[in-house]
Amino acid sequence: MHPRLTLLRATGATVVSVARLLGVLTVPGAATQAAISSGTLRARRSRTATFEFVALADASESSTETWPRSPWPDGSIQDAGTRFVIGRRPCRDQRDSAAVASPNTGLKVATPGCRRTRNASHYKLTLITNCSNIGSLMSEHPRPRNPYRPGAAVSPLFLAGRDQEIRRFGASLRGAPELPANVRLTGLRGVGKSVLLKRLEEIASDDEGWLTSRIQVEPRHNTEVHLSELILSLCHNAELQVSRRARIRETMKGVTASSRGLIRVSWQDIELSLGPVAGTDLDRSIARALFDVALTADHHGYSGYLLMLDEAQVIRDDRERDGEHPLSVLIATINSLQEKEIPIGLTLSGLPTLRANLLKARTYSERMFRGEEIGRLARSEAVEALVRPLDGTGVTVADAFVERVIDEVEGYPFFIQLWGAELWEAAQIADVNRFDVVLLDSIEQDIYRRLDLDFHDGRVESLTPAEQDLLMSTAECPYPPLKTADIHANVGTSEGNVNVLMGRLVDQGVVFRVQKGQYEYTAPKFHKYLQRRAGRISQRER
Repeated sequence: MHPRLTLLRATGATVVSVARLLGVLTVPGAATQAAISSGTLRARRSRTATFEFVALADASESSTETWPRSPWPDGSIQDAGTRFVIGRRPCRDQRDSAAVASPNTGLKVATPGCRRTRNASHYKLTLITNCSNIGSLMSEHPRPRNPYRPGAAVSPLFLAGRDQEIRRFGASLRGAPELPANVRLTGLRGVGKSVLLKRLEEIASDDEGWLTSRIQVEPRHNTEVHLSELILSLCHNAELQVSRRARIRETMKGVTASSRGLIRVSWQDIELSLGPVAGTDLDRSIARALFDVALTADHHGYSGYLLMLDEAQVIRDDRERDGEHPLSVLIATINSLQEKEIPIGLTLSGLPTLRANLLKARTYSERMFRGEEIGRLARSEAVEALVRPLDGTGVTVADAFVERVIDEVEGYPFFIQLWGAELWEAAQIADVNRFDVVLLDSIEQDIYRRLDLDFHDGRVESLTPAEQDLLMSTAECPYPPLKTADIHANVGTSEGNVNVLMGRLVDQGVVFRVQKGQYEYTAPKFHKYLQRRAGRISQRER
């Protein structure tokens, strides 16, 4: 990989590049009256001794001059009117310096030593042509990091289009404890729910002063015992966190935090209304743990305690009265504490099925939560999400390219990040600094291949053969929505069997029920994916 150095903010537009770290030094000509510039080049260590060097240039040739550098001893060589002084200094832990003088300007430049790290050696380059201006030298080794962040719950460099949700979330926290500080985030996969949840945690902690616990729940937590164990662990860790911070404050300030007196009730004053399917000793231990952590948070000056659960759609009650009811236990416990104005809040994030699960668990849950439907970005917001990460990278975009990508990604944040990441890599390989439709055409198939592998395939391959067959049959049905009548006519099985399998697909988080007999996929662009998959299967079978 070839490191590069690019000179910025300098009159004369001199560009210095190192084509090979220990091979050649290349200086384009026509570099008159450029600038004094300095910067750092980072490169992987090699067996050859590293160099700290100073280059003094007064190039007036229009051609590019290249010199082998690695064999040079300490000293200088001259060629084509350009003088380079190379100081050979292996990088060491201590700081050292050397000084050289330009024969053209008489300016003496000190070159501080570099500090070696475990993964990289550092080189200091100072280019001197004339003293008229001062610029800055940017090093690019390894090459600039990709500014796009496709991935699960990976925060983008620029979070677009969620200002209103953030504002309303802050308002719900400020209304507590008189009003329940509960928020429900629902939406399809790829709309950025997990990223938004992380941002809301920052708002709660940094801006609103709440003690927070955030975790992604898993299907294994979908029992009363396992969900209880998870909550008890989160409460215990949160109290430890508060205690550590309190000890640090006391050590630094020599004072002990005093209670704000917001909680005027004791545990004995709490009458839990857990209902007929709850109220066991285990349920009361959850309530006591939540009460204690809220009390501890209040005592140490926090606004309250906020429990934040991601992928919460996996927590749901059994239909049978004698079955597991973990969601009921959680909702009833939080509600009982909030009735006593205990400063505690609950934020749940998940697929659209989360709302139905809550209603089945407790009919009053609809009034407990501020609901936020997290959808795809508006067109202007999607443009921002695509273009803003490129600020300061030197990469530009063509208008026609932006329009086409925005049409293709349909406003879904994950797709924007995926398209951007693939385009960035392609531009780096092609050594271009502009995103246009030509570049997009060259890698569009690769983008969809990665989309299918990383985002879609797993949702199909985790299903049983019967579920896969039914799901693949929906590729031939009109959409949206999926209608059980169309699926029944397509697969030729009984309507009852179709309903059973669609219910299992709902439980697997692949589809969600819109209304009786109508469903939609939980992942965007999934219908087109199924059509692509069906086409690939057909080709293999020929």
